[in-house]
Amino acid sequence: MSDPKDNKGKAPEAPKAEDAPGNKLSTKAVEALLESNAALKNELAGMDKDKAAEALRKMDIAELLTGLAVGGKNQKDMASYKFWQTQPVPRFDEAANDAGGPIKIIDPEKVSKTPDALIEGFEWATLDLTNDDELQELWDLLTYHYVEDDNAMFRFRYSKSFLHWALMSPGWKKEWHVGVRASKSKKLVASICGVPTEVRVRDQKIKVTEINFLCIHKKLRSKRLTPVLIKEITRRCYLSGIYQAVYTAGVVLPTPVSSCRYYHRPLDWLKLYEIGFSHLPRGSTKARQITRNHLPSTTSTPGLRVMEAKDVDAVQDLLERYSKRFALNQAFTREEVEHWLLHKEEAGKEQVVWSYVVEDAETRKITDFVSFYNLESTVIQHPKHDNVRAAYLYYYGTETAFTQDQKALKERLLMLMNDALVLAKKAKFDVFNALTLHDNPLFLEQLKFGAGDGQLHYYLYNYRTAPVPGGVNDKNLPDEKKMGGVGIVMLLVVVAVFRNGAIISHHNDKDGSSEKSNPVSDKTLEELSYVLAERFATKCFTPLELTHLKDNFFSRAIDQGGLKYWNEKTLSDFLGIPDSSESHCPLDAGPVIFRMVSYLGAFPFQNTLAPSVLTFEAMVKVVVLLTERYGKVLRRARRDRIRLLFGSLADVGRKSVEQHTNGDEVSEDADAPAPNSHVPGFAIDEPANDDYEDEEDDDLALAALESLDAIEVFKHDSRMDRAVYEARISADTLRRLLMLLIVISPLKPLEPVKIYTSDLTEERMKAVRSEADNVMAAFNREPSGGISYKEFARIVTSSFPYLFDPLTPLFEHLLFSRNLNLSQKRNRADSTASEPVEEEAPEDDLPSPPTITLPGSFESVILNPSVISHLSFFLPSSSESLNFLRGNVRLHPVFSTVAHGSSLTSFSHHVLTWSSGTLLVLEGTDPTGEMLTIGAYLPQPWKSPNSTQSSSKFSNSVLPCLFQLSPKHLLLQGNPSSTIQQQSNIPAAYFSTSSGISIGCQIPPSSRSNQKPPTPHGAGSLTIDVSLETAQFHVSPVVRNGVFLPPLPGSTPDTTVKTTIEIYNLEVWGLVPDPTTTSAEGGKSAVELQQAKWDFEAREAERRRSVNLKTGGSAAEESARWLLETAGLIGDGAGRRAGGSV
Repeated sequence: MSDPKDNKGKAPEAPKAEDAPGNKLSTKAVEALLESNAALKNELAGMDKDKAAEALRKMDIAELLTGLAVGGKNQKDMASYKFWQTQPVPRFDEAANDAGGPIKIIDPEKVSKTPDALIEGFEWATLDLTNDDELQELWDLLTYHYVEDDNAMFRFRYSKSFLHWALMSPGWKKEWHVGVRASKSKKLVASICGVPTEVRVRDQKIKVTEINFLCIHKKLRSKRLTPVLIKEITRRCYLSGIYQAVYTAGVVLPTPVSSCRYYHRPLDWLKLYEIGFSHLPRGSTKARQITRNHLPSTTSTPGLRVMEAKDVDAVQDLLERYSKRFALNQAFTREEVEHWLLHKEEAGKEQVVWSYVVEDAETRKITDFVSFYNLESTVIQHPKHDNVRAAYLYYYGTETAFTQDQKALKERLLMLMNDALVLAKKAKFDVFNALTLHDNPLFLEQLKFGAGDGQLHYYLYNYRTAPVPGGVNDKNLPDEKKMGGVGIVMLLVVVAVFRNGAIISHHNDKDGSSEKSNPVSDKTLEELSYVLAERFATKCFTPLELTHLKDNFFSRAIDQGGLKYWNEKTLSDFLGIPDSSESHCPLDAGPVIFRMVSYLGAFPFQNTLAPSVLTFEAMVKVVVLLTERYGKVLRRARRDRIRLLFGSLADVGRKSVEQHTNGDEVSEDADAPAPNSHVPGFAIDEPANDDYEDEEDDDLALAALESLDAIEVFKHDSRMDRAVYEARISADTLRRLLMLLIVISPLKPLEPVKIYTSDLTEERMKAVRSEADNVMAAFNREPSGGISYKEFARIVTSSFPYLFDPLTPLFEHLLFSRNLNLSQKRNRADSTASEPVEEEAPEDDLPSPPTITLPGSFESVILNPSVISHLSFFLPSSSESLNFLRGNVRLHPVFSTVAHGSSLTSFSHHVLTWSSGTLLVLEGTDPTGEMLTIGAYLPQPWKSPNSTQSSSKFSNSVLPCLFQLSPKHLLLQGNPSSTIQQQSNIPAAYFSTSSGISIGCQIPPSSRSNQKPPTPHGAGSLTIDVSLETAQFHVSPVVRNGVFLPPLPGSTPDTTVKTTIEIYNLEVWGLVPDPTTTSAEGGKSAVELQQAKWDFEAREAERRRSVNLKTGGSAAEESARWLLETAGLIGDGAGRRAGGSV
C-alpha cells in the first residue's frame, strides 16, 4: 500500500542514491530479520553466529529479500526494497513496543480522488461480482494466472462460490474489487481485492482492509504492476476512511508482526503420491504410507453435529471470547459469523465451508465448534487425476480454553481436531492444512501433520506494534510456549511459497522429502512390526490355522493400488457384529471393534503407527493378541493385556510434551520430553507421576521388542508412550463394547456369532443395557469425562478379570474358513487365492442359544442371559484360569423361594444335600425402594455338622466371593490367607435354624443359656433372617481379617455401610463342573449324590414314623432324642448342633 502525501496523493519520488539509506543491513536489522524468520534462522543455525550475521550484513537488502521469496510470482516486486521504503511499515531495525499505534496519520483531504495513470494500453476497472460475466472474468484470471508451483504441476482452482464467499462478506465494498483491463479488448489482466474487517491488536480494536487476490496476467509480469495495484487499493481504502490493512506473504518484508509455519496432514496419501504431491520415503512402501496416514471411520466427540442457523449466536459468543485470548485476532459480528461459518444450501453453488458444533446433551449449550474451508487445486496434465481437494483449518473454539488448564485444552483439541480430520476425509478431501497459529501447536504433530519448509508472515500496514509469537520456536518447530500470538486466519497469501511440486501449503525439502522423521525412522518401526507379524504367523498358528486365516482374509480383502486390506464393514460382516451401517442396529459395536483392531494391528509400535490399516500382517497380530497366543514368541510376557486393550479403546484426551532436544538419545528421566508423531484417538499410557510400574505395564511390548533385538526402539516408543499421552475411554465407547460382550459372552469357538445377535428384541436389549449400566457404574469417571487408565486397570484387574474373554472365541473365527473343505483335494497353486465365500445359514435356520441353566424344579426369575454374562466377567469355573462360561460350568436349580417357599427347613433339605459349590442370588429393595441384586459365590459345598465333609470338583484355590450386581457392580474377593481359611468360627457360609443364613460372619461360641446370632466380620457379610424375608448387607472399606477382602478404594463410602434389603426372590444354584471333565474322572455327579441323600432321608423318615418317645421309659426317650439329634432334625439342648456350615 502507498502513503499519498502531496497534491494528488501520489507517493513521493524515491530518494536519490546518495540520499538513500545504505543498502547493507545493520547488526540490529540482521537480528530483527532473523527473529522474524525462524526458517532462515534455522538454516543458518549450523554456522558460527558472528559469521552468519556478517554474511547477512554484507548482502544487498533487495537481494536478500528477493532470495527469500522462493518461487512466488511477482516476488521481485513484492520484495523490492525501494518500494517498501516508501510505505508506512516498520523498518527491520526499528524498535517497537506493545502499545503501538498508527505509523502515519492520513489526511483524507490530501488523498487523490483519481487513480494514477497506468502504462499505455491499460485502464483501471471496478469489478461487479454480482454480475455473472465479470465474476467469470475474475475466475478465468485467477484460474489460469494465479498461484502455481514452479514445475507447473498444480494451480489453485477457485470456485465462483468461493469468490463470492471470500469477497462479499458483510460490509463489502464494490470499489475495493480493483481490476486492470486492456484498453482495446477490455480483457481483465490484473486484479487486487480487499474486504473490510476489524481486528484487535493487543486489545486495541482497529478497522482494517484484508488484502487478497493480487493477480497479474503471466504476460504482464515484467510490467511491474504490483506496486501500482497496491497503491490503488490503498488510495481507495483511504477514501473510505480505512487507513490500516492486514496481509500475509511467504516472503520476509519489512517487517512481520508474526511468522507461522505451514503444516499438512495427508488424508488420501495414495492419490497425493500419484500426482506427485507426496513422496515415497526411501525404504518404505505405499502400503506402509497408507497405514501411517490412516484415520478412524467415525468421530469421537459426543454431541458433535453440523452447525445450523440456530447456533450462530452461541458460536459468535464462543468465538469472540476464544479469539480474545490472542494478541492479534479478528473481531466478529453476528452477521460475519453467519457469513463465514454457516453453510447455506443454494442451488448451483458449491459448498465452501464446513462447520460443526458440539452440543452438550444435558444443557443443550454449544461447548465447542470447529470449521474448515475448501480450496481445490488443478492437477495439470495428469492422466488419472485432475484436481486435489485441500481442506484448510479455519476458526474453532472450545469452552475448555477458559478453565486455565492447558492439559485439558490439549486433550479436548486433540479429540476435536481428530474428528475434523475424519469429517474432512468423509467429505472427500485429500489433504488437510493448518498453520501454527491459534492453539494449533497443541495438536499438529500428535495428529501427524507434516511440517512444510515455508513460513507465512503476518503484516500490519500503517500500524506499529511489537511482534507476537507465531507458534514456533527458534528451531522452527511448534512450541506450546509460543502460542497466544496469532488468532486471525487469512484465506489467502499475497505471495505463496511453493516449490518442488508442493502446493497447498505443502513445502518439500530440496531432496523431495517433507516429513520430519523421528530419531527412530518410520522405516525401522514398520519393518520391525512386519518381522514380528511374520514370527507370530509362523510360531503362533499351526499350518492349518494359517491357511484358514489367509483364505478368510484374502477372499474378502479390498484391493487399493495393490494394497489388500479390510475395512470396518468387512470386519463386522465376517465376525457377525452388528454395525451402525445396518438399518436396525441395537448394538452399534462395529466401530468400537474396528477401532480396537486398528490400534492392535500396529503392535508393538501402536503409539507411533496406530491406527493401522488392516492388512494381513496387521490382522495376524490382532488375532494373536486377542486370542492370547503370543506365548510362543513372547516367552517372557505376562498374560496381561489390560494396558494394550485400554489403548485400543481410549478415545478421549491426549497429553503431549515438547520434543526432545536430542533425538539420538533417550533420557532415563520419566518426565523427559520425547519426539512424537501419534495419531489421535489412540493415546495410551498411564498419566505421568502415577503409581504404576513401567516394567509391568510395558511387559508385552518389551517382550516383543526383545524378541526382535530392538530394545532401543522400545525405549524410544515406550518413553513417548509414557511421557506424552494421557488418554481416557469415553463412556459411550465402553458402553457399546460392554453391550457386545454381554451379548456374546457364552460364545464358543467356531459357534456362529449370529446365534446371539440375530434376535435382539427390545426386551432383550433392555436387559443388556441394564447390565451394561450396572458394570459401567463400577468405573469412576474423570471430572472432565471419560475413564482414565488407572481407573480402568484398577477395576478390570480386581472386579472383572474375565471381562474380555469373549473376544477370544470371536476372533478365533478367523482361523476357520468356510471355503476350505480339507476332505477334498484341491488343485490350486496358492492357498490364499480367493474363493467364493459361502453364505451363512439364514437366521431362521440358526440354532437357539445354548443355556447354562439345567432343567430342574424351577426356572429362574433373577438370572437371565444378560445377568449370567455379567457373572461370567468375574466368576471362575473349577479352575481360576477360566470363567465359569468358558469352563463349561452348568447351573443346577437347587432352591428358590418362589418354588420351594420361604422356609429354612426347605432350604436345608435342598441346599445342605448339594455336594458341590453353589451360587446364591437374591433381589429386593432397600429402604429407598431401589432394586438391588446381591449374591455369593461359594465354590465349596455346604456341610451339615453331623455329616462327613463332602468333596468338591472345584479347586481349593478357587475362593468364594460376595458381590452386588445392581444397581452398581461391587465385588468383595475371597481372602486367600490360609490363617483365615483355617478358622472354623468364620466360615464362608453358615446355616442355622435359629438365626438364618450367614455369609462371611463370625460364629459366636455356643452356649446353653444364651445363643448369640452370627455377627458381621471383616470387609463384607450377608445375613438373611429365618423367614428368608430380610437381608443385611455389610461392607467395610478397610478391614482385612474376614472371609472377604475390602472392595477397591473409591468403590464404596469410607465408612462401614449396612444395607437392609426386603427380599423379593432368593435362589440357590448348584455349580456343576464341565461334564466332560467329571465323566473322565469318574464318580457320581452332585445331582446323583443329592438324589441319593434324598432317598436316604425318605427311608429314614419312614423309620422315624415308628419312633414313640413315650414308650419304654426315660432310657428309650433319650435314645430316640439322640437319634433325631444325630439326624439333624432337632437341636441339642446345648446348642452344639444348630444347623450346617460351609
